[in-house]
Amino acid sequence: MRYTKIKDVFVRAYRRFRLGKWESVRQHFRSHPGQLELFPA
Repeated sequence: MRYTKIKDVFVRAYRRFRLGKWESVRQHFRSHPGQLELFPA
């Protein structure tokens, strides 16, 4: 399946445990996971 439309996804703020410490991640927009083509035809 291919996505021709580029779409951003909203990500809520959250806390995560990474590399032995807690991090606060701010709310942000990121690219839709489907728009990344690892194996283009």
